[in-house]
Amino acid sequence: MAEQENKVYILSWPESPAKLEHRFDPQNACPVSIAFEERPANIVIQTSPREPLNVDMDMHVSAREPIPVCIKLCEPICARSDYAVGITLFDRPVAAISVRGQTKLFNCQDGGQPTQICMDFKELKPGIEFTQPFVHQNLTFSPLGDPIHTGNIGDPPNITKLQFPKSGIRVDFPGTVNNVTMLVNNYANPTLEFTVFSGSSIINQFNVDVNREVKTIEIPETGITAVEIQGGSNEASIIQICYFPAEFGKA
Repeated sequence: MAEQENKVYILSWPESPAKLEHRFDPQNACPVSIAFEERPANIVIQTSPREPLNVDMDMHVSAREPIPVCIKLCEPICARSDYAVGITLFDRPVAAISVRGQTKLFNCQDGGQPTQICMDFKELKPGIEFTQPFVHQNLTFSPLGDPIHTGNIGDPPNITKLQFPKSGIRVDFPGTVNNVTMLVNNYANPTLEFTVFSGSSIINQFNVDVNREVKTIEIPETGITAVEIQGGSNEASIIQICYFPAEFGKA
């Protein structure tokens, strides 16, 4: 059988207590052994002039509820298989099957680069009004009251932007994203109010003064699903939105 890479899953976990042991070079780090035994913690403390304090501890630890476990591989681990299966018929060997191969466990994102996605409204014509949610480049834009519309007010000049009224606009992302960056302008009351959502939960709220200028708004949270902006009185616009899909963080 040719060598191949396979996906490996943990299908079950033994009922017996888990044992975890770390081994290090004594010259570089102190050896550490952690074991979970089926008995209460037993702590012995000894002191002497030459060894002021020595702690020997046995611990019994149990979780009140299941705990998710994430194992991160710093270096690839290879498991090689090389064995034979014999087949007998009427107590006589009739065939033998040799199995050889290699399974490689590794961090799939090692060496990968975060992929930032950016979108804008340049291909839309100015003057389009939206009274209901609409989808553009996989993002959903919804008016929070009065209509939103495309226009080319303010800087950068001669570029179509998405203008929103004081009642505001909501941007829903195609799933969970991280590290959102918005390029906006504003030529009305300078205060714009931002509300950041992860599902139905608000994870951040803040105000930014954008006073007759273009400004980059960075939202560094992870797990973002939507952002709402209020203010602007139809003289504020979204110029560009960039974000990282949730499987990546910011570079």
